[in-house]
Amino acid sequence: MVELIHISDLHYGSEFREDLIENIISYIDKTRPDAVICTGDIVHKGRVVQFKKFQPYLDRIREISNFIAVPGNHDVKNSGIIFFEKIIGPRRSRLLLEDKDTIIVGVCSARDDMAEGRIGDEQLDWLGRQFNKNLENRIMALHHHLIPIPMSGQKFTTVRDAGEILEFTQLFEIDLVLMGHRHVPHAYTISWKNSSSTTFLYSGTSTSNKVRADDSPSFNRIYLDEGDLEVYIVNSTNLEETLLLERKEHHTEFIRPRKTRIEHLLASSVWDE
Repeated sequence: MVELIHISDLHYGSEFREDLIENIISYIDKTRPDAVICTGDIVHKGRVVQFKKFQPYLDRIREISNFIAVPGNHDVKNSGIIFFEKIIGPRRSRLLLEDKDTIIVGVCSARDDMAEGRIGDEQLDWLGRQFNKNLENRIMALHHHLIPIPMSGQKFTTVRDAGEILEFTQLFEIDLVLMGHRHVPHAYTISWKNSSSTTFLYSGTSTSNKVRADDSPSFNRIYLDEGDLEVYIVNSTNLEETLLLERKEHHTEFIRPRKTRIEHLLASSVWDE
């Protein structure tokens, strides 16, 4: 079994809360996961001063656990991809946990001054070469959404070539796809004809007040074992865990953490006649 912590959308430089990153580092130190994965927007404006000021937090996480990160659209603002690669790491990378029979591959979906994402043929080819390995647990990470999620607003910021990536996850039997971007924790599971399943997991904003509605800043704790998956949303403020999803033998039970938009609409007196 591999245990992972999934953080995202830290937004150092705008509504960032130092107490929350301290909570998360303490949680990582206590739980000692096999890896910490960050799906982007580490800083808010792509400025070198923001990356440098966040670096001490990153160094502390790396002292505890393996770490992999992908750039978000805010990281690459103002040509920030230069400083991301100098201070955080390469825009695309892989992490092999051979003793856990696990591969984690991160790709860059962000482009300077563009809200929406794109992977492109060159990265798609590179992805195929990384996952052409006989490992049990196969995980992919990117910043932007592949599938729109509820309660995340109507702005068009998904991956423009999402269809190709969704097909890729089926062909290469990817267990788990990690994303951030819209600050809403959520999950979908797609079961394919070959009996495999892919779960698409989104994280909330882990260390900022840029939440939606009455959500709390949060991150995900993940257990993955030969296709079986458990995901907990962890409240960054008090570190309380809430079960989000349980997938066993390709049967998924999704625990909704909040009301859906349609439930709010149906309960509103605005629509009464």
